[in-house]
Amino acid sequence: MYYSGLLQFRGQDATECEDFIRAISKHAFSQGKQRDDQWIADLAATCMANEALRWWGALDEEVQGSWKLLRRAMLSKYRPMFYGGSGEEVEKFIRAVCDKAIDEGKQKDDEWIVAYASSCLAGEALRWYAHLDSDAQENWKKLQQALLIQYPRGATAGPPPKYELSSKKNLVFILAFQSV
Repeated sequence: MYYSGLLQFRGQDATECEDFIRAISKHAFSQGKQRDDQWIADLAATCMANEALRWWGALDEEVQGSWKLLRRAMLSKYRPMFYGGSGEEVEKFIRAVCDKAIDEGKQKDDEWIVAYASSCLAGEALRWYAHLDSDAQENWKKLQQALLIQYPRGATAGPPPKYELSSKKNLVFILAFQSV
């Protein structure tokens, strides 16, 4: 994020976005400008590079000129993507989805939460999700359980177990074995 002593945001992922927002906020505070919405937005604009600069250039002027609106747009654009992985990674992803729901006042809106979570899946996790029973795809609690089963904490080498929900809503495990 730092290049030749200058703060940059390239638009790589959610972690870079969150780190950038934190760094911009700290810098604004150090300059006594933490309440100056336009000043902070202008500062952030000077730090945009690569994909983030192209994205920023397409925003309307109102969003470009307001740190509050720009920060919200950034967090929406650079959401926490989950590609599959360890149990620790899926737990972090679930926490990020829950935090976003709380931030948006949607913690009781199951439809919104599963739509947001599914929009953050990519790669192997998206392919896995596409094969889930629709009951798990439409229910956040069931989707959380499915994710935690698919990506267990402390899993040993080899592919994680795959599963689907039966019509009786019982979990049926289908172990996927790959020959070595």
